[in-house]
Order: sequence, then C-alpha cells, then structure tokens
Amino acid sequence: MTVGIIGLGIMGSAYGRNLLKAGVPVIGADPAEAGRARLAEAGGVAHEGLGPWVAGCEVIILSLAAPGVLAEVSAGLGRLLRPGQLVMETGTFALADKMAARAAIEASGATVLDCPVSGTGAQAARADLVFMASGPAWAIEQARRVMTHLGHTVIEAGEFGMGSRLKYAANHAVALHNTAAAETLHYADALGLDRQTVYRMLKNGAGQSRMSDLRMPLMIEGRYEPATASMAMFEKDLAIIAADIDGHGIETPIFDAVRALYDRGFEMLPKTHDTAAVFEVYARGRGKG
Repeated sequence: MTVGIIGLGIMGSAYGRNLLKAGVPVIGADPAEAGRARLAEAGGVAHEGLGPWVAGCEVIILSLAAPGVLAEVSAGLGRLLRPGQLVMETGTFALADKMAARAAIEASGATVLDCPVSGTGAQAARADLVFMASGPAWAIEQARRVMTHLGHTVIEAGEFGMGSRLKYAANHAVALHNTAAAETLHYADALGLDRQTVYRMLKNGAGQSRMSDLRMPLMIEGRYEPATASMAMFEKDLAIIAADIDGHGIETPIFDAVRALYDRGFEMLPKTHDTAAVFEVYARGRGKG
C-alpha cells in the first residue's frame, strides 16, 4: 500500500513521518519547499503539486489549510484519480466545502471520507490523535489501516459530514478549555503562586483537563513558536463553529465570551503563534471587558 499526502504542513508532515516509520511508502505534495524537504528527509518522495503519481496511491490524505486550496486540489484529483482509490479529507472546513470537495473528487470514481482529527501538531508527531471518520463503513475499514499508524482512536461517526460535526464539538471544547487554562494561570499569578506548582496541582487534581496539560506549559514559558496549532488556523476554526452555532439558533454564552477573547488575541498577536498565546490577552492586561 502506498499513501499519498497532499499538504505537508505541521499535520501532514507528521502523518508522513509516522507512516514511513511503520514501513508504509509515502508520496506527498506541497508547494512549500520546507514541507517537501521534511518528507524527503524522512524517506518519502515529494512533489510540488498534483500529477499522474496520485494514481499509484491506494489511499490519499488531504491535510489542507484553506477552503480555496481544498477546492483546487479536489478539482485536480477529480481528473487524476480512478475508481477504487480512497481519499481521507482530514481538515476542518464548513460542511458545504466538504460536500463540494467530495462531489469534485468522486467524479473520478474514487471514494471520499470526511475524516477530521482531534489533536495538536505535537500530538500528531506522537501518533496521539483521534480520527472522526464518516462515510461508507467499508471505506472507513479500509482507511483504518492508515489511521492506526497515526492515532490511538478511530471513531466511526456515521454518514459523510458527521465527522465534521464531531470536530466542531471537539474544537468548541478545546477553545473553552484552552481559555480556562489561561484564566486559571492568570488568577494564580495574581495569588502569587508558583506556576509550576499550579500546573502540577491541576494535572493531578479535580481541575485537570487535556488542554491544561498540553498548553499550560507553553503559557508558563511563553513558548508559542513553533506552533502546535496556530492562531491563524484557530481563527478559521472558530469562525466555522460560530457560523454553525448561528445556523442552529442556539445560545452559547461561554463560547461567545471565549471567542471575544480570541478575537483580541488575533488582533494583538502574531498569527504564527500557538493558540496557547491567548494567555497573553490576560497577561497584558486586556482580559477584561
């Protein structure tokens, strides 16, 4: 089995390294030289863009950052793939963008799974991800041979699109927990507590959360680059979730407050920073009002 990866950023590069470690041949593509170099260094074959090579990949993973790029790549794959190939779309996009991508790719006879992941870039590097796979059951079973090398859990979410709905709920929780960790650390600073002591207490006490475990060390050290999940990426994700919430007509006052804090962060911080940098909204005295 040969796996193709389109998009060799933080997540795509991690997928490539882990598959290669497992002995799975990998061919990837990215217009950025750095991504191609990472894959080549790990033992894979890298291309600048799509080409006839994709026809030789049993499974293709899409790890793309923007809906426009997804549309362009999907149109290209619709012309290059053949029946029997499987595409895993792993990004966080609006459902309309996912549906359009599926239609474009499946014009070739290939099958597409909506297969977003829960986890940071650091977790991806450790194959510590949760896959939320949605689409035909037989295709999920086929893709499981790939996903087991990349994560610890595969959730079969149901029909195509349900994986994205699960991802919206997952990122909603991430946003809340990440900001909760920032606010708790800010309060601990005001109390004059040692930051590492606070972190150990939370990690082992009733207030523990996975986001606190992952992101509070970054907040404590002010270590926001390289990002495991960038502010730019999360700005996109929060906008998708907010639009979906509006479409359901429900009230989410905690999410509304969290999004307002992130909006301040998006204005005042580099978009390349890790999302843990939301702590700076508090630390710089702008966490109120």
